Amino acid sequence: MATGAVSRALAQSGARTPSALLLGLAVAAYVTLLAAIVLKALRHRDALRAELRDPARLFGHFTFVAASGVLATRLAHGLTRGAAYALLSVAAVVWTALATAAVALARSAGRTMLRYADGTWFLATVGLQALVLTVVGLHPGRAVITATLALWATAVLMYAVTLASVVLRLLRDPPEATHLAPPYWITMGAAAISTLAGAQLATSEGLLPRPVRVPLDTAVTVLWAWATVLIVPLLAAGVWRHLYHRVPLPHDLTLWCIVFPLGMYTTATAQLATDRGTTALTAMERPLVCIAAVAWLAVGARVLTAPDGRARPRSS
Repeated sequence: MATGAVSRALAQSGARTPSALLLGLAVAAYVTLLAAIVLKALRHRDALRAELRDPARLFGHFTFVAASGVLATRLAHGLTRGAAYALLSVAAVVWTALATAAVALARSAGRTMLRYADGTWFLATVGLQALVLTVVGLHPGRAVITATLALWATAVLMYAVTLASVVLRLLRDPPEATHLAPPYWITMGAAAISTLAGAQLATSEGLLPRPVRVPLDTAVTVLWAWATVLIVPLLAAGVWRHLYHRVPLPHDLTLWCIVFPLGMYTTATAQLATDRGTTALTAMERPLVCIAAVAWLAVGARVLTAPDGRARPRSS
């Protein structure tokens, strides 16, 4: 997911060779992930069912949907277009299954479920917006674009509800420094991918109902501004955690939760700069690409140099 996002950001900036290299890595990682998921579903069904009933772990599975959608957007042109359709189909089925499990869990757990609200909950929004990006990238007709607009609006509403849940949980039960983990960056990543999906929908202006065009542009601007504002408290939280409380920087895979938002924010900003011709946004594009690429390299090096020689998964 993170590698695909940075690959797209590099491609949009004209860095074709690094983008192609990262795309190859993303495809290889996705195939490995898919094989692991299939193996887990076949051999460890009870463990998988338990995770889908655990509010602390269920939403992490939406990463697969987001990865499928982000990768599909990179394959939506030329000879790989068929692969993009296949990834879209898989992602849509998995997102629906996971959303159904989340609704069932909410009904059974009730308000107690809110105690587990954290940054991973935004992955449901990220997954749905990744589906929107894929559909728009495949250049469908007017009817499909209109339905996709409805999906985009649903995802934005879902983001708002998730944000309220997470803020409420943080106010009621402020996390200790050790628990203020990188997945909270997905809060910004979900806003960024919503910005990008909305901006790309806006490029299909001739296929959109006329009354929604101005509200869509306004919503995209607000989402980008919100994603930008979020960067400050997220950086401040990192300083508070690692410099003030001296919590060691982890070696685990959760660090990729920082890279994905940076890559997606970069791509969203570049899309707005192209669509609106804003000089300030255009000036931001190259520095943001550099930051996303450096973050990818830094996290990759950090994960590969884990003390035990392998990346540790996030503890539940």
